[in-house]
Amino acid sequence: MNRSFTTKGFPTNVEMVTDPHSMTDLHKISYFSITAGGSLLALELRDRFGGTARLPRCQSLGCGHCDPYDNISTELPERFRAGDTLVCIMAAGVAFRILAPCLQSKQHDPAVIVLDEKGRHVVPLLGGHAAGANRLAQEIAEFTGGEAVITTASDVRGLTAPDELARQLDLTIDDPVALRRVTALLVDGRPVCIESREDPGVEAYGWVPAGGDASGYDGRLLISHRVDGDAEAEAGEVDVMAGARTARLIPRSVVAGIGCRRGATSGEILDAIRAACAGHGISIHAIGQVATIDIKKDETGITEAATALGTGIIYFGASELSGLGRPGNDFVAERTGTPAVCEPAALLATGNGDLISGKEAFGKVTVALALKSHDFPGKGEDRSVHFANGAAVETGRVLVVGTGAGTAPILTAAATKALREADVIIGYRTYIEQIRSLFPDKEFITGSMGAEIDRCREALELASSGRAVAMVSSGDPGVYGMAGPMLELADAIPVAVVPGVTSAQIAAASLGAPLMNDYVTLSLSDLLTPRLEVLRRARLAAASDLVVCLYNPASRKRRPLFEEVCGIFAEERPPATIAGWVRDAGGPDETAVITTVGNLADQDIDMRTIIIVGNSRTAIIGGRMVTGRGYEGKKK
Repeated sequence: MNRSFTTKGFPTNVEMVTDPHSMTDLHKISYFSITAGGSLLALELRDRFGGTARLPRCQSLGCGHCDPYDNISTELPERFRAGDTLVCIMAAGVAFRILAPCLQSKQHDPAVIVLDEKGRHVVPLLGGHAAGANRLAQEIAEFTGGEAVITTASDVRGLTAPDELARQLDLTIDDPVALRRVTALLVDGRPVCIESREDPGVEAYGWVPAGGDASGYDGRLLISHRVDGDAEAEAGEVDVMAGARTARLIPRSVVAGIGCRRGATSGEILDAIRAACAGHGISIHAIGQVATIDIKKDETGITEAATALGTGIIYFGASELSGLGRPGNDFVAERTGTPAVCEPAALLATGNGDLISGKEAFGKVTVALALKSHDFPGKGEDRSVHFANGAAVETGRVLVVGTGAGTAPILTAAATKALREADVIIGYRTYIEQIRSLFPDKEFITGSMGAEIDRCREALELASSGRAVAMVSSGDPGVYGMAGPMLELADAIPVAVVPGVTSAQIAAASLGAPLMNDYVTLSLSDLLTPRLEVLRRARLAAASDLVVCLYNPASRKRRPLFEEVCGIFAEERPPATIAGWVRDAGGPDETAVITTVGNLADQDIDMRTIIIVGNSRTAIIGGRMVTGRGYEGKKK
């Protein structure tokens, strides 16, 4: 199984050596085409997802970012054997006939995806779960506006397949046959749990922790670096799953610290690591790192052994190793500068890990094993995995997205990304119409003003069926927007808030710089806040000498309330106090006017207007409204 490695959790002053052919990287993609139309699509996909466009030489036109080929029958198998993810813009039969002699197993074959040159149908042929083909096919289909044709049984039923879960969490499949049997249980609707003996915090995924109540399940996925059940029983754990069908997924959470005599061969080193693992009930597949002293950098035996294990090497200096004070001997100290090598190397490589076994000698090689905490990728992300009828299912989620003024220049990059990734976008019809042209291929659901709670419930219902739902809110969703009610109603559905540029910020920029000092926002709508409370807050704000931003100032029915608030400001502040208002802030029909508190009640104000009332330090400078912060005093 190919894997990728990072230096997360390791010291930064060390050298990492890895085998490039042992890494799975979905950005190591080769796009193959055989037609001119396919070549154009290959270039578009390369620009979107990265990788290399491998085009017929006659169609590459000398492009420096392309790798032309002369014979697809030799080039395609070559990139397959190199482990590239293959995106083939051609008939499925062509790709399959060329690649058929190269196939090994689902654990070893890279992802292969075929699609037509219009991008209408995107089909993962190989590596749907283990190599990530299904996920990439879905992303390509979203980009092309086509359909990902997923045929794996678990995906058809809306389940997260065990081998897909293993790929996402960088776990090795111990026995492919056992995994297929557990997968069959899931597809048949039988109850299966996931138990981790690596990380007690996996309850966040809805998994059964070690020692938890796993009764009532027909099968389990057991995440453990161990291969013997006796060790857990001796530690006091009762295995209530003895009668269940089990598939083991192995995290690469063990570091092998290595010391060796000069010239030790890779075979001798591998045999020593295997013997150490076997003696302590550790799977050889759990070795995620080899660690040793830096004077061993030229030892080809260590390099070749690490390559065979599909892992990297981490080197430490003698002073670092001796600093741990591990027991050793003078002979080693005389030749290396530290009395011990393998034990301190293993411990340093795991950070604050636990020593599984101290130094053990196997001929020319010494080995120590240490365990690091396995940091499961994806923990803490805004998604959850739960069990429905015993099957692991990734639930949908709701993104409450602030759209600012609803125009492309003010829509933030985060908001744009969230809306592109959403399966459906829901919101008040005015806000939907503002962004509809920016995302023409999306499904939209619109509603009327006053039905906010109903829209929240509809969004949550859609998310509960596994869809990614974007609820749009003008300005920022946490400022008089939809974030609050959505979070109040969400219960178990994951909700993320994607901020937007507020109407007050947009209006302030149009007027100048009126928010340079402390300010307060106040909504004049009395639909949700009682009228008397609105007036009380308005008087307190007016008397405070803070700059005040007034939202929802007036409608046809609420003009008297606006005029009453204007009267309060005229009582509390000099009539000449600078004020400004902006209608349709940030939009194509934006109007911005600077006036005074004394004239505010006579202005053409409506619900689409933001009013900013200045304080005693607000002035007009160069025709712009500016509130002094105090910088002017620094000039003296």
